[in-house]
Amino acid sequence: MRPQADQPGDSPRSLLASWGLSVLFHLALLLVLAWLLQTAPAGLREEPAREAGVVLKHFTPEGEYYEGESEQQVSAKQQATETTAVVENTLAALATEPAELDPRDRLPELPTIGPSQSSDNALGSAAELTQGAVQPQAARGGKARVRIYNVEGEGRKFVFVFDRSVSMTGAPLASAKGELIRAIESLDSTHQFQIIFFHHAPRSFDLSGGQNRIPFADERTKAIAAKFVGGMTADGGTDRYAALSMAVGMRPDVIFFLTDVDDPMSALEVERIRRRNRETTAIHTIEFGQGPTIGEDNFLKRIARENRGAAVYVDISKLGD
Repeated sequence: MRPQADQPGDSPRSLLASWGLSVLFHLALLLVLAWLLQTAPAGLREEPAREAGVVLKHFTPEGEYYEGESEQQVSAKQQATETTAVVENTLAALATEPAELDPRDRLPELPTIGPSQSSDNALGSAAELTQGAVQPQAARGGKARVRIYNVEGEGRKFVFVFDRSVSMTGAPLASAKGELIRAIESLDSTHQFQIIFFHHAPRSFDLSGGQNRIPFADERTKAIAAKFVGGMTADGGTDRYAALSMAVGMRPDVIFFLTDVDDPMSALEVERIRRRNRETTAIHTIEFGQGPTIGEDNFLKRIARENRGAAVYVDISKLGD
């Protein structure tokens, strides 16, 4: 037999050719993949990561707000909503308002004076204004001027302290009661007054159940006060300090203190009145005496002098004239 020929082995040339083909194949494959990635649709590309969550929205009578909002943020939203509503309402009102209005429609209706009514009749005569029968509107609610005999006091709150001891029997007490009722009638409902009659004990015109409040001078109160004054009688001794001290404690603007100088108040009592008052109230004194005054200093003049008041003298012998 013929011996077989030897098979050809892998030569270096053949190996290099195989590697070259492999490299070319893989390079081509990479180029194709790169081209495919560049031409891929946009929806397939990767997007940056974003946070997602659920937000709760609340509806209330005051408005709507989101869960997690602070009170300041909610308040600011509410104020913005209210401001918007006000602006819208204002614009709507302006849109419906007539373009031109008669100026008389904006003024209150004033009374007219007819042919039979003169301006003097409408406002009152000069004499009536002087006497206080007709008061201007601006004067209401202001201070009142009250006169007892020849002394006058000005204020809004008055206390009348009148003696009704046995020495006042007859014409003196009758005259004092008449002066008092006229003084009360001169007040209007914005003023206040209190009455204290005294002999050995004080008795006040009390409508407050023992609290000694000073009532206002309305018509009903003045009518009740007139009956109270009219029912007073003269008897008993005289304790001036208790009544005057009670009046000072009410802190009025003016006190009218009417009495005689028999059995006078002590210097200590007069000093206590001064210290308690501290010049808060003007205390006017009316001295009842028999015959002409001799001008001597006494406790009534001292009380008036030390408490911003005035002192007058009344000759009771002439009261019946």
